[in-house]
Amino acid sequence: MGRHHPRHAGLRQPLTGDARMPGPAIEEAHYEIPGFRFESGEQLPSLRIAYTRYGTLNAARDNLLLVMPGTGNVRHSAAGHVGPGLAYDPSRYCVVLTDGIGGGDSSRPSEGLRERFPRYTVRDMARAHHLLARDGLGLGATPVAVVAGASMGAFQALEYAVHYPEHAAQAVLLVPACRAGTLFRNVVRQLIDTVRLDPAWQDGAYRQPPLAGLRAAGRHYFPWTVSDDYLDSLTEAQAAAACAGTGEWFAQWDAWDLLRRYEASAAHDVGQPFGGETARALAGVRARTLVLACEQDRLLGMSQAQCLARGIPRAELAVFASPKGHLAWRPDPGSPQTAAIARIVRQFLGLSVDTVPQTMYAGPAAPIGEG
Repeated sequence: MGRHHPRHAGLRQPLTGDARMPGPAIEEAHYEIPGFRFESGEQLPSLRIAYTRYGTLNAARDNLLLVMPGTGNVRHSAAGHVGPGLAYDPSRYCVVLTDGIGGGDSSRPSEGLRERFPRYTVRDMARAHHLLARDGLGLGATPVAVVAGASMGAFQALEYAVHYPEHAAQAVLLVPACRAGTLFRNVVRQLIDTVRLDPAWQDGAYRQPPLAGLRAAGRHYFPWTVSDDYLDSLTEAQAAAACAGTGEWFAQWDAWDLLRRYEASAAHDVGQPFGGETARALAGVRARTLVLACEQDRLLGMSQAQCLARGIPRAELAVFASPKGHLAWRPDPGSPQTAAIARIVRQFLGLSVDTVPQTMYAGPAAPIGEG
């Protein structure tokens, strides 16, 4: 059994209580998992998973909505989807946003191990989230009501549903994939090579952050995350600023943290433990699953979402349009794509879609991140 360490912001609420009372209270906490063994066989004496909680668990502990982060994101990146009337509604669910292994306030390479930090996989991340839900949040054998995430967060939610089918009642997979495709793998390879070409990298033994490499990697990465129509709608100055914005976001990450995270994302393949048989992996999913794709997502592609919808027994495929492509998942209050996501997710979860507010649920201010 691990150790739970709460840090509260705002009004303190107990972890269990009346889920009909959303309130603005937020719990910032982390859970320590002792002796965590990775898929590679490597082990850490203790693995920390940080999270933020909105709302409360009910007495039955069957209303947990667990949201996992994208590749270049932290737990607060999804906060704009949290709120009454939004996709993740704390008046109905206890919404928990997590930092996966390797980023945010969770255990990560930059805490001293650097290149010696275990090469974790998406399945390792899903297992850590399973232990957080089962032991850290006290669900025991009670299934998580909803496992959810966008991009790499969807990879994790998918692996959770595949490997812990009795512990996931529903899944919401936003801009997902059953495996990392050739385009995405090559984009990530270029991203990593760009960082390593920075003289400050020093073969990974840098004393000063390789900021030039991180910024260049972000600038090159951004155009793949949106559509050509979106890029063509921008002036040259606007396009340069958008690329530079991703570069600055990358520069906020430690280089080893960012590279390990993207390596894990690019290695995603749900069929790998099943002898490469994706269909066999997906056939075991018991969760009622929403596959929510953007038709202009060229980074991961529509075929990946269609593969999931065909292979998961109780899957529903929903498609929305946005020139922002893969990045359409990002919360943007008042935007058509954020409203569309809220309506589709709420309808899937059986919640009212009569009003979708344009204001964000009050939460920690943080950059959204990329991918």
